[in-house]
Amino acid sequence: MDISFLIELVKEYGYFSMFVFNWLLIFGVPIPNEVAAAFSGVLTEISYFKPVYAFLSAYLGLITSNTFAYFIGRSLGPRLLNRLNRTRLKQPISRFNDFLEKRGEWAIAFSFFLPGVRWAMPYVVGANRFPFMRYMMFAYTAGFVWLFIYFNVGRTFPYAYQTILENLQFFLILLSVLVIAVMLLRYFYSTRVSKK
Repeated sequence: MDISFLIELVKEYGYFSMFVFNWLLIFGVPIPNEVAAAFSGVLTEISYFKPVYAFLSAYLGLITSNTFAYFIGRSLGPRLLNRLNRTRLKQPISRFNDFLEKRGEWAIAFSFFLPGVRWAMPYVVGANRFPFMRYMMFAYTAGFVWLFIYFNVGRTFPYAYQTILENLQFFLILLSVLVIAVMLLRYFYSTRVSKK
């Protein structure tokens, strides 16, 4: 995994670069979020950066990108949902809206720990007009915990963090696939039961 452009950013812009590379992940920069979060921690061990400022810079980048994604979903998503409601997807969309009403907060918090789902959740939640203050409360708290974990992996293992993250990421991707498979199975099972 080539992180040379992150190193160049850090040399040029310091703490602001930690904000930037945690913010740019929203646009699909081909570096896993975990690496960007841990890299901020690594820099505090191998360079002159202070842990508190580095963490705050990375955290502000993370929550700013999440907020931005939420508002993109909120402004562009309803039109897409209206179109999809005229197709066969009307019932699944309705069920997902019900799910968000009942358990949305915990789904938002849990999504931070699932690669891929973490990236999509703010758009989906915004498109479904989930209340922003409730979104903030759970997303910002979960984001803080998530970043704290990976930031400290980088600080604790500055020379081995990439290997640790690769193994951890494999497990988390497997967990994401399992969660999505269980949700799909529940959906198909409940659809069959309701047809009967």
